[in-house]
Amino acid sequence: MNIEKAKRLAKEKLPEKRFNHSLRVAETAVKLAEIYDGDANKAELAGVLHDLCKYDDLGKMYQIVRQYELGNDLLSYGSEILHGPVCAAIMEHEYGIHDEEVLMAIKYHTTGRQQMTKTEKLIFIADYIEPGRTIPGVEDIRDMAYNQGSLDKTIYEISKRTVLFLIQKDITVYNKTIDCLNYYNYSDERIKDD
Repeated sequence: MNIEKAKRLAKEKLPEKRFNHSLRVAETAVKLAEIYDGDANKAELAGVLHDLCKYDDLGKMYQIVRQYELGNDLLSYGSEILHGPVCAAIMEHEYGIHDEEVLMAIKYHTTGRQQMTKTEKLIFIADYIEPGRTIPGVEDIRDMAYNQGSLDKTIYEISKRTVLFLIQKDITVYNKTIDCLNYYNYSDERIKDD
């Protein structure tokens, strides 16, 4: 799928506010790709498409999880977790996108995971720091992403803040989010490369 078709699809399916968010995520991901020597085309495509299924009916999402065998663990969660994996499955099976990096970036843009590809990292971060976001502390994360030279450290900080937020709200934390937090934790002895 080319970027123009992706934009048309997103514009047709998403409310205007979410469509504009998706465009900002794509633009932010492209900027990050330029800084970190990523693939700007893959980042832009994944950015435009990442939230395409966010407002789908929950019953339909559960049906897609079962149909494409995405994992029964997902059936315990709502649309905040499901929309990424569901969108990736639909993009692959119904729209013919077979680029694994693009699909994984869409699938894990909300939760993160261990050993993310560079495109996954770009989308995960861009979704958090795009210019329309007003999350407390987002300026610090933007500075880290743009100026401090480490995608991995930025992912750790985003994961940490996300987990703390979910715990404070008494919301169940998805296991891959915990795995992501632990994997990118720089307080341990592992050194990772961007």
